[in-house]
Amino acid sequence: MSDIEIFENMPNDDEFIEWIDENPNGFILNILRPKIPSNISKEHPKIHFANCSGLKKSLGSSSTTKKYFKVCSNSIEELEQWSLNTYNKELTPCGTCKKRGLLVAWYAEIKNLQAASALSLKSDIDELEECLASETNPEKRTEIETLIKARLTQGKFRKDVLKLYPSCPLTGLNIQSLLIASHIKPWSKCNDTERLDPFNGLMLAPNIDALFDKGLITFDTDGTIKISPKIDLKNQKRLGIPSRKKLTMEPESEKYFEYHRNHVFQKEE
Repeated sequence: MSDIEIFENMPNDDEFIEWIDENPNGFILNILRPKIPSNISKEHPKIHFANCSGLKKSLGSSSTTKKYFKVCSNSIEELEQWSLNTYNKELTPCGTCKKRGLLVAWYAEIKNLQAASALSLKSDIDELEECLASETNPEKRTEIETLIKARLTQGKFRKDVLKLYPSCPLTGLNIQSLLIASHIKPWSKCNDTERLDPFNGLMLAPNIDALFDKGLITFDTDGTIKISPKIDLKNQKRLGIPSRKKLTMEPESEKYFEYHRNHVFQKEE
């Protein structure tokens, strides 16, 4: 579960100071607010210990209301993921904290773990794809395809789709660890390009992903949700399907939604 908190455009620094008091071992991104959201200075986002002396000097002087804002968490990994999703940038250690050594050591360890994880992910997917190529049993193929999809959603595809949908567009769920990167056109029906195309993806809450994956819901050309007649009104309520919600659809995604409507969506009872 994400524990990220953002302090921006605050009337004063009281809530930010309270967070520091409650999380003395946490970490803080200090970010110079860019005039254009996509622009950010080279040295930002800058990561600090919560008790960084440099940050303490600015407390009480509206440090979260003027040129800077703060993104806080007890997890460096969470903050780095936030920075990559928001700015596509890695973090810069604060100079004051850097002298203490520990922040740099922790950060270097995280980078080593990330590199090892990426290598392991590629190896797993290559092995599964080899098995899929030689497997003829339909049930086994489905099982292997499901495993490949699960592994892919942990990699680049998931990160890219998160940039388009940082939360589930139907439920508003924004706990990244719970969101599922779902292919619109099923993975098994895609070519290699389509499988990694972020416009062929949605970040969905687990219950919504299951419904979408089985073709029990889909989206019309204007983004209106369509619910299969196989789900009656009582079960729609039990499942928490927001029938009046509209999806803001990316133009590049329409071809994938068209496939889903025509070939995955269950129209008949």
